[in-house]
Amino acid sequence: MTLPSQESMPKYDLETPLEKNHMTSEVPLSTPDNGHHTVASCSLTTEENDLHLNDTGLKSFLFHELQSVTNNFDDRTVSAGGNKLGEGGFGVVYKGYINGRTVAVKKLSAVADVSLQDLKQQFEQEIKIMAKCQHENLVELIGFSSDLDQPCLVYDYMPNGSLLDRLACLDGTAPISWRTRCNVAQGAANGICYLHENNHIHRDVKSANILLTEELVPKLSDFGLARASVRFTRTIITDRIVGTAAYMAPEALRGEIGPKSDIFSFGVVLLEIITGLKPMDENRDPQLLLSIKEEIEDEEMTIEDYIDEKMSNWNLISVEQMYSVACQCLNEKKSRRPDIKMVKQHLQEILVD
Repeated sequence: MTLPSQESMPKYDLETPLEKNHMTSEVPLSTPDNGHHTVASCSLTTEENDLHLNDTGLKSFLFHELQSVTNNFDDRTVSAGGNKLGEGGFGVVYKGYINGRTVAVKKLSAVADVSLQDLKQQFEQEIKIMAKCQHENLVELIGFSSDLDQPCLVYDYMPNGSLLDRLACLDGTAPISWRTRCNVAQGAANGICYLHENNHIHRDVKSANILLTEELVPKLSDFGLARASVRFTRTIITDRIVGTAAYMAPEALRGEIGPKSDIFSFGVVLLEIITGLKPMDENRDPQLLLSIKEEIEDEEMTIEDYIDEKMSNWNLISVEQMYSVACQCLNEKKSRRPDIKMVKQHLQEILVD
């Protein structure tokens, strides 16, 4: 099924991502339409990139071709008659049409806190990883352009937007049922499992990066941020934080990245699925969604108090089962969190009816 108001399409990344060399403050890579950042262009040598990327099997577009299919990268939102779908890490996403196929074109641009060299590495990394990682629960990368100073990535278009938007019933769309939410959770876990089995860490698991097809099949996006680990069970120590603060594990905020960091973030997503609440809301108490776990542990509230009132056909047993999985994922000690295979197994055991 296709949810109504599709032309007022999703903002692909509504939460504030972190991308900072120092861990003392939060710096957004991109903001909604009412915010601005200093943007610098990235100079990439076409021949140099072709040497790196010509063996990916992806379609290579010219920049002016993508400019044409997105109406010159029309910055008006889709709901206002333009082509802009939203903003995410390292760029703006536009709706376009190529040979009758609807696509999402991500035009990468550097911000003040990200060097041009880092942007170039991000571009090549995202292409190489996404070209290799093909799974029913991962967004498909169709092609790219690298002939001018603003590289672009071309993805399959997701008509039902992001899980974040659907949980919020953005643009008046209908609430998604409990059964569908359970299916989305299982599908997202399948996508994470595929990445982990292939020695990749997503690094930015969140509801805004779980996109939905016409049939509401979940597909992970922005996994080009993933880092391959030669020895996957070990933790990567980095001086650059990549991710979104409301979803980040304690060790990830210190720059320690591992597969269990993804597990923690997915635990927050499971709380979103149950409650329909945003991961962070300055006007809410508690502001962080993951803090409701503490309130429930202190017996001030129960998970039943937080169940999304918009949701239909839920039963308390299955909600409690998913909440139990979320709590395991949100353990502050990473060694006590389950791996993604165990998470998948627990989610598959949830009794929806």
